[in-house]
Amino acid sequence: MKKTIQMEELVCPMCAQKIETALRKAPGVISATVLYNASKAKVEFDETQTSLEELMRVITALGYEIVR
Repeated sequence: MKKTIQMEELVCPMCAQKIETALRKAPGVISATVLYNASKAKVEFDETQTSLEELMRVITALGYEIVR
């Protein structure tokens, strides 16, 4: 499954890299790309191993806000 997660504005490219690294390490994630300028994470994951909600928790655990 492919999903895009919209976040509050990211303040620096290192923020995007931090989120991307954490998402890629999450169980079930096939690929993750964070677009700094758009404050979006594009994630492909195996929905039998994780959920969109769990991936959003990975982001919020790092201190970033999700736009719903």
